[in-house]
Amino acid sequence: MQDFSQHLTEARNKAGFSQADCAHLLGVSQSHISRLELGRSIPSVTDLCGVAILFGRAVETLAEPVFQERALAIQKNLVDLPDMRTGWMGRFMRNNALKNLEDRIGRIIEYYG
Repeated sequence: MQDFSQHLTEARNKAGFSQADCAHLLGVSQSHISRLELGRSIPSVTDLCGVAILFGRAVETLAEPVFQERALAIQKNLVDLPDMRTGWMGRFMRNNALKNLEDRIGRIIEYYG
């Protein structure tokens, strides 16, 4: 699995773009592109979408590590989620939402793992 910085560097080089080209097209500084490529800056949603458009990549492939990392963190936090102190309907809805969340996390981990 490649991380965002590898995807960006590889796509930029394959396209023959300089960091300055990418910076100009995305409306950011060249140093921002450099930090992204070196993994020293976390890409924003705007960065992910811009790079996806520039190089014809799916946002999901660019954000794989983030999806997996967040899914694992949420899965860990599910274990000690405090009980909800409301009526039965609120608990019922919450339990259904938590079950759906657990299923979704399982699919994400399986897909990206």
